Amino acid sequence: MRKRYTTDRMILRLADPAFARMTAAFFAENRKIFERYEEKRPEEFYLPEFQEIWLEIQQEKAKKKEWFTYYLFEKRKPGTVIGTLSLSQIQYGSLCSGVIGYRISQSHQGLGLGTEAVREGTRIGFEELHLHRMEADVMPDNQASLRVLEKCGYEKEGYFREYLRINGKWEDHIHLASIRT
Repeated sequence: MRKRYTTDRMILRLADPAFARMTAAFFAENRKIFERYEEKRPEEFYLPEFQEIWLEIQQEKAKKKEWFTYYLFEKRKPGTVIGTLSLSQIQYGSLCSGVIGYRISQSHQGLGLGTEAVREGTRIGFEELHLHRMEADVMPDNQASLRVLEKCGYEKEGYFREYLRINGKWEDHIHLASIRT
């Protein structure tokens, strides 16, 4: 896996502790929107010191080829994190699959950047990690995320009732997958 990829409008850079200030700012600026779909984070999460440790953990997971987290930057403004892309739960053998996840800053949503990131993440999963299938789970009310995945060739495979606990409430999720052809 490479540490850096580029798409038409973005640079994807593998987690690096040097990003701590940028990632702290990214998460703090988008806290309200992300908390709707993710577990609430402790206050320390939004500090650069915490982010530095978190990025080191992500870097170690990538070295072990277990979980790859990329931070997204606009080519025209490479000093600001605008999103994340992760390839996690990577399994080989008879399963040969991984889970894709992504976030786009509120100020950059609706511009097609999520679709661009998911297309590249799916390509990496299939062509570089040689996975057979990529999966994603999305809350039913997150219609924008469902559209992104469907545009990228993911198909709905199931509905998981009370699948993940988010902010103290068990939330349903739609399970989608894309299979390498």
